[in-house]
Amino acid sequence: MGDAAEVEPGRLNGWKEIAGYLGKGARTVQRWEKLYGLPVHRIGREGGEIVFAFRGEVDRWMTTVARDRVEDEDEPREAPPEGAPPKEAPRSDRPSRGFGPRLAAALLILGAVASLAALSRLRPAAGAGESARPPSDLVRQPATWRLANESLTVYDARGVPLFEHDFGSPLLGPVASETRVPPTGQAPVAIVDIDGDGRSEVLVRPSTSERAQRKLYCLESDGRVRFVHQPTGTRRFGEDEYGEPWLAHRVFATRGPDGARRLWAVFTHNLLFPSVLLELDPRDGSVRQEYWSNGFIHLVREDVWAGRPVVLVGAGNNDFRAVSLAVFRPDGVSGSTPAVRPGYACRDCAPGHPDLLFVFPSLCIARRGGQAGAPEVWIEKGDRLRVLVAQGDESLGLVHAYYTLGPDGTLESASTSREFQAQHALLERRGELDHPFGPRDDRDLLPVKRWDGRGFVDLPRVPVGH
Repeated sequence: MGDAAEVEPGRLNGWKEIAGYLGKGARTVQRWEKLYGLPVHRIGREGGEIVFAFRGEVDRWMTTVARDRVEDEDEPREAPPEGAPPKEAPRSDRPSRGFGPRLAAALLILGAVASLAALSRLRPAAGAGESARPPSDLVRQPATWRLANESLTVYDARGVPLFEHDFGSPLLGPVASETRVPPTGQAPVAIVDIDGDGRSEVLVRPSTSERAQRKLYCLESDGRVRFVHQPTGTRRFGEDEYGEPWLAHRVFATRGPDGARRLWAVFTHNLLFPSVLLELDPRDGSVRQEYWSNGFIHLVREDVWAGRPVVLVGAGNNDFRAVSLAVFRPDGVSGSTPAVRPGYACRDCAPGHPDLLFVFPSLCIARRGGQAGAPEVWIEKGDRLRVLVAQGDESLGLVHAYYTLGPDGTLESASTSREFQAQHALLERRGELDHPFGPRDDRDLLPVKRWDGRGFVDLPRVPVGH
């Protein structure tokens, strides 16, 4: 079995590795996650959770999301490493008589110039369609939130309440968050600047007792409602018709290589499928693009793969009882998921399919009673697409399989995480699985299927790594 770097080359494990990658202290990156949405993932519950991040996500966050917000902040001094020698004051052999006052004056002037430069970078540029705002307004940005009873309360970075929004229907349990932007769209609230005006909007998917009220709300930074969206109508898959209410499931804010911002919302039916991915106009919530899936969509990401901009959509696939990854052009997200079995093919969706569609098998842990999904994808070296497929659920435990796709869509590698064998052995002892880990499980990782425009073909098998 290889080490963590070999099995998960794009992953940073724990606050220490994340901080080291960014060249900062652990307290700084924890603050960045809280205030600026540094994409950090967690597995498990508070007190026993595993914290990790992906290099690709962190790089994109620094270059496209928050560099202008964090690079000029006054960083608190980090405690020196335990046992490190104290820093010595700088020495000089030159006479210092009369130099102190002149140095202090120079530092004051330089400090004033630096402060003005920092403020000019924080404020939107005049003439760019973004109004300048006083520094005090930057503090009054939404940062954290709480859902309880029938309302949402949003706070600024100091914990001061900014506004409260009443949904008029009881919420299913109180929920609070200390994260700013959920990286995988799972949290019911996302705080993110969706239109690039320097102000953060609040996107809410309230889990209310009235299912018809499970809409997507977009609130301004001061609590005013910008828009509310929920699809209407029906869709026919096979001989069955699926209708309202369509439930807000997840929301994603992406940014393409050209800097264009896009807002995506996923709505699902009551049952296991179907779901629809909508690109919404961030100004008014009108629909720009629409794609229907025969499984729950749980991931939307923009990136550049082998030199071409792509939108990557991860979802369950009920046709194969597996996981799918659809690849689109940014302006070509439309149509529906192709299917082999008639009951999982959309009969009245707009024509069209993804440019590429890959299907990854479910492993024994998922087939035993959990589920499989693709919670993370990332690009390595510009032309390799890495796919993480999670198997199982909270009760059985989650294990991961990894796949690498080459620039032409061929399968280059398949492997399981280091935790897979340990979790497999545990479930075997508990009687949840009926076989020891071995060649059978390696065979289960393959084949990966690819839609070629006419049908699904099996990609050539590759050796399985551990």
